[in-house]
Amino acid sequence: MSAKITIFRNKEHEEVARVTFDENFPRGWRIDSKAQRGFDHKFSTEQAACDVWHQDFDPETGKLWK
Repeated sequence: MSAKITIFRNKEHEEVARVTFDENFPRGWRIDSKAQRGFDHKFSTEQAACDVWHQDFDPETGKLWK
């Protein structure tokens, strides 16, 4: 089974986060941000995880805005 990973990079092309599928129960998509290690929420779809990334995270630092 191939794993789909979406990587988010800042303007300096540094990886700040990635969206991956977690097979552990409960299964779901998760955001792994380098700056928000404590963010532990799973999403039912990859799109939902990406939407939260774009809405709630700083794309340069990977930190939560809220």
